[in-house]
Amino acid sequence: MKAESLFALLSGVAAGAILGILFAPDKGEETREKIKKVASEGYDNLKDITEETAHDLHVRARYARKEMNALKKTLAEQGASFKEDAKAKILEQLDRLEKALAKEEEIIEEQDTAEA
Repeated sequence: MKAESLFALLSGVAAGAILGILFAPDKGEETREKIKKVASEGYDNLKDITEETAHDLHVRARYARKEMNALKKTLAEQGASFKEDAKAKILEQLDRLEKALAKEEEIIEEQDTAEA
């Protein structure tokens, strides 16, 4: 949600700047240079937001994996009191979560590679 709000703010600022430039009484060449500059700044800001979001996703994925592994370890150590079928279902769900996290990490890595 933070990234969405920041993106909306930056979009509004960029739109206002472009409209201001277009309606300013400057020469065509000066106006084109101003538009180029604003577009470049907008691109840089969007790139920064994307990098921050990707970093946040990496951190959250690592944290989720760490918590999942801790839960698996706890279940393995203390799971003797569980019925075997309940224990198997829990471990199956954890395996599904682990696969989903791995897939999400692959997507994030592909996006990072595409941006580079």
